[in-house]
Amino acid sequence: MVVALMLTTLVGCATDAKTRECPLIGVRTGIGITIAAAVAERVDTVQITVCWDGSCRTRQVTLYPGSRTADDGCTGSGPDAVCSARAEPTGEKTGFADLAGLPPSPVEVTVALTDPVGTPIVDQTLMLTPKTVAPNGPHCGGGSPQGRITIDADARARSAG
Repeated sequence: MVVALMLTTLVGCATDAKTRECPLIGVRTGIGITIAAAVAERVDTVQITVCWDGSCRTRQVTLYPGSRTADDGCTGSGPDAVCSARAEPTGEKTGFADLAGLPPSPVEVTVALTDPVGTPIVDQTLMLTPKTVAPNGPHCGGGSPQGRITIDADARARSAG
């Protein structure tokens, strides 16, 4: 009886692992950028040029206002409590450059930010190694390379992964 129960448990676990469904969630391939508030207010255009395997790709990056999650607290403390949060502007700007074929290995990235009259704010080249992001976890496979660049308050570009 004990052996039969153990076998049933093992078969059930093996079946569950093999039949696990993976959600149809994708990940964009490319490089994201976050610009500190002190610099973001002056930026009009962002262009990145990414080079690997002897060729380069240039993309204009559309910027969006940055935000963070602000806790609005909970009503009550039991299992029926309702909690809420809201998006709070940070003054930062963020964007993403789609780059089909981006490898998960070192690439050279040139970041160019200009103000409304075309004066350069940042014109810097750096190395970045995109990391493979798997939105469905390791059991589903797949994923896409993504990198991230931050522009700090001193208008310096940094690889953030």
